[in-house]
Amino acid sequence: MHKKFAALLAVMVLVAGIGVAVVNAMQHEGSWTGEIVDVACHASKGAKGSSHTECGAKCVKAGLPVGILVGDTTYLLISADHKPLNATLADHVGHTVTVTGTRFESKGANLITVKDWKMATK
Repeated sequence: MHKKFAALLAVMVLVAGIGVAVVNAMQHEGSWTGEIVDVACHASKGAKGSSHTECGAKCVKAGLPVGILVGDTTYLLISADHKPLNATLADHVGHTVTVTGTRFESKGANLITVKDWKMATK
């Protein structure tokens, strides 16, 4: 009986360790450089770049989600204190910035909690 319990306990510890490793792999602290986008227009119409700057800024100011396009991945952006970044980043839609914070990826959602940001250097 004790051997079965010990084996079960060993399996549970192994599974828990794998779970922690998976969660840690889904979050990552660092910096990412990309284009600030209006997530709604970008997701539905592919809108980005200088041709969408004015419209995107209006949408973000109106409360639609703001994000950063890094390669082919769009990340929703929120501040590390869980406040919207809309007012701060609306005038930077279409611009390239670098954000620093923690990236989370889970169930198809991509999010960066932003500790700091700055205009990217070319």
